[in-house]
Amino acid sequence: MKKESMIYIFSFFVVLVAVFGAVSYTGTKESLEKYHQVEIKEGDSLWSIAEEYSVNTKISKQEFVVWVQEKNEIHSSIIKPGDLVYVPVEREQEHQIEQIASSK
Repeated sequence: MKKESMIYIFSFFVVLVAVFGAVSYTGTKESLEKYHQVEIKEGDSLWSIAEEYSVNTKISKQEFVVWVQEKNEIHSSIIKPGDLVYVPVEREQEHQIEQIASSK
C-alpha cells in the first residue's frame, strides 16, 4: 500500500509540473513580427516616435509609449541611435507611414 501511495504522489507531481510548464509556455510574449519596426536616430525619444507614428493608431501618445516600452522590454526612457523598436502600427499600414514620413 505504501508503494502505491508513493506512485500516486509522484504521478500527481509529474502532472502538476506538466500543467505548470504548459501554462508558462502559453504565456510567452506575442509575436511582434506583424508590427512595424523603427530604427532609432540621433535625437529620437519615445515621445517623438509616438508623435510621429501614433496618428496611425487608436491609442493616445502615452499609451503608445507604454506599449513600446512593454513590448520591446525597455525599462527606461533612454533609447540609443541604431536601436530597433517595434511600434503599435501593423505592417500593412507601413505604406501609409512612408507616405506620411515623406510628406514631412
